[in-house]
Amino acid sequence: MMKKIQLKRICAFLMSVMLTFCACAQSGENGGTAADHSDVQTESGAEETEKLYLDNLPEKSDYNGIEMRFLTALETISVELSEEDDTGEVVKGAYWRRNHALEERLNVDIVLAEQVGYDAFNSVAGQSITAGSDDYDILCGHTRFNVKLASEGSVLNLNDYGFGDYIDISQPYWSELYISNINYRDNLYWLAGDMTHSFISYIYAMFVNSTVWNNYYNGENIYDIVLEGGWTLDTLHQYAEGTYTDNNGDTRRDAGDSYGVIMQQGNVLNGMIFAANVQYTGIDDSGEYYVALNNEHTVDVYSKLHTMFYETEYGLMLGNEAYITQCVKMFSEDRVLFCPRQFHFTEEDGIRSMESDFYIIPLPKYDAAQENYRVNQYDGVPIYGVPTTLPEERIPAVASTLEAMCSMTSQMVIPVYYDVALKDKYSRDETTAQMIDLIHDSITADFCFYWGDSVGGLMGFFYKNIQTKDIASKMRSSEKIWQRSLGSLLERLEEADA
Repeated sequence: MMKKIQLKRICAFLMSVMLTFCACAQSGENGGTAADHSDVQTESGAEETEKLYLDNLPEKSDYNGIEMRFLTALETISVELSEEDDTGEVVKGAYWRRNHALEERLNVDIVLAEQVGYDAFNSVAGQSITAGSDDYDILCGHTRFNVKLASEGSVLNLNDYGFGDYIDISQPYWSELYISNINYRDNLYWLAGDMTHSFISYIYAMFVNSTVWNNYYNGENIYDIVLEGGWTLDTLHQYAEGTYTDNNGDTRRDAGDSYGVIMQQGNVLNGMIFAANVQYTGIDDSGEYYVALNNEHTVDVYSKLHTMFYETEYGLMLGNEAYITQCVKMFSEDRVLFCPRQFHFTEEDGIRSMESDFYIIPLPKYDAAQENYRVNQYDGVPIYGVPTTLPEERIPAVASTLEAMCSMTSQMVIPVYYDVALKDKYSRDETTAQMIDLIHDSITADFCFYWGDSVGGLMGFFYKNIQTKDIASKMRSSEKIWQRSLGSLLERLEEADA
């Protein structure tokens, strides 16, 4: 399971960040190995030096200035490789300091060799690898579109090449849950976790406009409903119903009106499906994977969402691109009560400048009988792999860079993102912080979902068919395609590891 990142650790993390910055400065000025920390006494009286970093790598290594060449997808928002110390962008500034601390610690040179769109990423990486060219050391891709490089035999199974001597995925800065669901069985082609703050910013949540809430439900506490386990699809319907207003009086429902809840006919809808405990992947008695979608529960979840957005006044479904701009405009203008988006919604200029406050809660459960809230992330979470063309002698340097980069980002960047980028709207009171912890600790993941483009277009199934009233027959007709394509995918993964 993914280790918890509690907001109460922020102060401790920020202190460690300050110590790290100071230590790096001292190391650069004095030529020392890392930093002079005060020694602490153990119970036996022996002196023990306080660890500077979260990982178990040596505090100082020397890889002779070797270049760490990254190929990244533009859509991963990989500011973690930014070379600019932009003091106006505190998160970018934290990455810049992280990079320089890491380069000094390992004596490596981080190089952004190439950035391409996710649609070109597989081709660029594949052509380089097929040609046997030693162009890149680390691949940073977009989960949905670039994960399949593993099934094409283009990335190393890290378990087979000694990376485990340096990389410890049980550490809290890695996400064991996500890693186990983007890799097949015990293979380790891809890594994910605190390498970038996108792992946090891509988490789905429900934003509740406090002005609209108090206009309709003054005196009621939405947080209490959540904490008591009563935040469900039916509860969403209950509070959204009756909130529609035809603002322009044209008797047509459009983006100029006011709504109870809005939805994107795209990845955000997938977030709602996950939250309602829909399972994409099953494992049979022999340990084999199968697509588990076709069941009564899935049909019922789909029907509730279809009804909410196509058979009521209060729910508005918007196209993929239209939603990105309209949700900010409508929410900031107090024209929508419930708005599902990722955490980075708060980074939008229109949200930062809005006069109304807002609450943040998980996406709703299916019903009260569902034990836990359940959330996932945008399908573009950055994943990190190593091309099969990597020379064996570079493995220690590359493996150390991956481990140190993840642990140092967790220590030096993630707290800055929480404390600065999210502070105004997230950390202003204890209950809000509790909601963030609840949402973060409810993250789940699913193999067939993340490999969905290789499994009969599974990832887009719901948003491509949400307008269809009868989803049961559509699932029945798709099931054979899903199972057949999943079987082919698993065969390719087995062959890649042979």
